[in-house]
Amino acid sequence: MTAFLIFSFLVGAVLGQRFRVLVLLPLTFVMALVAIPAGLMLDVTVLDSLKGAVFAAIALQAGYLFGSGARFGLAAARAGRVFGRPVKVTR
Repeated sequence: MTAFLIFSFLVGAVLGQRFRVLVLLPLTFVMALVAIPAGLMLDVTVLDSLKGAVFAAIALQAGYLFGSGARFGLAAARAGRVFGRPVKVTR
């Protein structure tokens, strides 16, 4: 389950770099649809597979937040490099 949470976090970070927040809704729905049958195939109870899906959704959203913050941080660093010195208006 830990590997699945790490994978979910990384997928969220990649999505945070490129997409808007609405991409999380269908991805969370698909993840829940996949997690429940996968948990049943691994002889895990339905409650445990739902718990895993909830934790994976939280990790996905945390990864999205991290990726989005990284995107804005990189954009701010790039803007600081382009506009390095302020222009003096008065002499």
